[in-house]
Parts: sequence; C-alpha cells; structure tokens
Amino acid sequence: MISSENGRPKVLAYLSIILLLNLAGFCYYIDYFASNGYLPAPFIYDKSDTFMDLFNTMYWAYEDGRYTDWGSVYPPLGFFILRLVNFVFAGGGSGDPAYMRDNSLCVIAGVCLIYLAIPAILLQIKYWGIFSRIEKCLIYFTIISSAPMLFTLERGNLIIISPILLGLVLSKIGMTRSVCIALLINIKPYFVFLMIYYIARQNLKGFVTCSVLSGLIFAISGLALDDHFFVFFINLLDFSQEDGLFSVREVMALPSSVSAFSYVLKHPDGAMFASDFLSSESIAMIAYFIEVAKWGVLAISLVALFMKSAQIRDAEAFSLLVVVISNLGIWVGGYTLIFYIALIPVLIGMRAKWLYISLLSIIAMPLDIIPLLGDFIGEQYSYLADAFIDIKWTLGLGSVVRPVVNLTLLLLLSCEFIVRKRKGTNDNAVHHADFFAGGCGFVERV
Repeated sequence: MISSENGRPKVLAYLSIILLLNLAGFCYYIDYFASNGYLPAPFIYDKSDTFMDLFNTMYWAYEDGRYTDWGSVYPPLGFFILRLVNFVFAGGGSGDPAYMRDNSLCVIAGVCLIYLAIPAILLQIKYWGIFSRIEKCLIYFTIISSAPMLFTLERGNLIIISPILLGLVLSKIGMTRSVCIALLINIKPYFVFLMIYYIARQNLKGFVTCSVLSGLIFAISGLALDDHFFVFFINLLDFSQEDGLFSVREVMALPSSVSAFSYVLKHPDGAMFASDFLSSESIAMIAYFIEVAKWGVLAISLVALFMKSAQIRDAEAFSLLVVVISNLGIWVGGYTLIFYIALIPVLIGMRAKWLYISLLSIIAMPLDIIPLLGDFIGEQYSYLADAFIDIKWTLGLGSVVRPVVNLTLLLLLSCEFIVRKRKGTNDNAVHHADFFAGGCGFVERV
C-alpha cells in the first residue's frame, strides 16, 4: 500500500527525483530564452504565436463568422468560457487576435493564475486522499513544471481546465459524473469517447442521460452564441478529413500519438527527408505498419474494456478511455497528455502501478532538451522577446519518445485488464472502492 511506512519514503524519494528533473528542465528553458530570445523545443516553432490558441479563439468569440468563415471546430460553450475569462480579467474586446494579445496582459496573467490553480484544485478532490500533504506538494510542483503542462500554457489552450472535470468523472457517480462528461464533450468533442463506458457497462440510462445533457448544453449555448452553430458538425467532419493541414514541425512539437510519425512520413517535407535513407516503398510500408500497430492496440483496449467490464472499476475504465483518446491521432493534440495528471490516484491502485507511474514520469520529463535534429528556419518575430530573431528549430528526444511511451501505456493497461480475474487484484494497493469517498469506486448501475 502506497501509504504504508515502508512505501512512503520511497514515494517521497521518487517524487523528489522527478521534480528535480522537471525543475532542471524549467531552468534550462529560462536560460535558453535569456540567451536566445525564444523558447526551445518542445514549444511551437512559430515564436510569434505564443498564447495565440487563446487569443485566436477569443477573437472569434466576439465574431459572427466563427463557424462559417473561420471554420471553427470548437463547440459554442468554449467561446462563452473565453468571454468569461476575458471579462473577469478585463481583457481587450476589440481588434484582431494579435491586438487583443497586446492589450490583454491581465488576461495572460489570469491564464497563468488558472494554470497554477487547476492542479491545486484537482489535488483537493477526495480521491487524492491516499497521498500525504507533503506528497501532494511534490506532485503539485512536478505537474506545473512538466513539459506537457508548460507547452499547454505557452499555447494558452482552453484544455487546461479539463483535469478538474476529469477528476470529478473519476471520483463521482450518477448525475455529477454525467454533467462533467457532458461539459468535457462541449469543450473538446473527442471526449465523446468517454461515453463508451456506459455502453460497456450496458448502462442505457446513463448513456441517455449523458447524451441528453451534452445535447442540451450544445443547443442552448449554440442558440445563444451563433445562428450558424450547426455548421460546427460540417467543420468537424472537414477537419477530420483534411490532409496536410499541419506542418511537420507543428505535428512533432509535442505529439501524443504515433500517428505523428506516419503523418510525417506521408507529408511531402517528411517524405523528402526520409527518402535520403529509405525508398518510397519502404516509407509507405513503415507509415502503414505504424497505423496498423496503433489501431491494433486501440482495438485490444476496447476488447479488454468490454470483455472484462465486470472486473474493471469505474475509474479504471475511464482512465483507459482517456489513454485511448490521447492515442487516437494527431488531431487530438499533445495537450491530451495533461489529462494524465488526473489518472495518478487510479493508476497507483493497480497491480503494475510503478510501471505506469514510470511511464507517466517519462512523458512529463523535459526530454526535449536533448536535440535529435536541428535546422535554422530564418528570422521570426518572437513575442516573448518582442524582437525579430533568427530561429533554430530543433526536434527533441521527447517528441520521439512520448508517443511510443503513450501507446505502450495503453497496451500495458489493456493487458492488465485482460488477465485480471477479479476487481482490485493488487492486494498491496488501496482499492478504489475503499479510497473513493462515498462509495465512488463502485460500478454504476441503472
């Protein structure tokens, strides 16, 4: 049990090591910026685009053409959340996105406060009760200094609020859980995959409740926002079918799925680079096998969920689906890796807990400080330095390692469920039904 006298010193030592590694990476980012005027890998190669996930979307929160002209794939609720953020932190409500950014320093400061607050609030949810106060403190600073979290902050992406809702999904049942899933779906549509849980449980009532809530939130927010909000579905379909939408550098910044590798091999720029080492037939075959391997593991995970549903606790089932989402493809983005902070108390109660935690640690580490490739891409405007600077793009080790580790995590979780004979087979762990207050670990029933 992780809270035993013998286990706690090891936990503290492990958390301290990972925290020190993350802090070393953070110091490296600061030193690199001070020396060069821009942030290194894994941060996006376009140094003028800092915080623009936030301000591009916030600009369209006030424009009627968000779905018809911009082709937004964000549900209406997200625009209302951004309007609220802009109002609370007294941001600029007019002008183009760059103008709004330049005149909304309070909004940027507010987003930084939200960034610091989210993990702190998450750690107060009762299912984190297996950790001591000092362990939570170490976990908190490890989270906020991790590469995926810092990457999300630099982009200013709305997804930063999702871990709290995921924490509630994992630790609550009934209507609270359904509402949280519905809100997540209306923030990022790929969270609809969480509803597979209800299908696996044969919980028709829960599935219908969650579907109705999701639809109501979408319809009410859409009607209040934009007469053309139903164009969202057309945009979403077009987005999923668009080839070559992203550059190689964008895809490889902080990928979560091995599909990033196959995308690069199929992209003209990536194929040109690979052609120096491989024939075109070999390149196509490698890209094909990468996708086959990914979809094979995804299929195994769903088979495990349905086949062993009776032996899998609620929180474990949702954790598996979260890892499934993160592995789906490049379109879900590396931001999905921040969801894993909500999974820690669940994974720590499983048989292969230290293996899972080690894989999460690798994902969090600043591996990108180790460059694999580099290329000078010319002069760019650096927003953080407010100057035009010659930029050297680098591909870091983390961009290659994280997708492989992520798929490995999904495969290992699936294998644990497949071989499981009963719930909570790890007799040395605190089982979810015990440490989730109020019986939150029990399976939901109709």
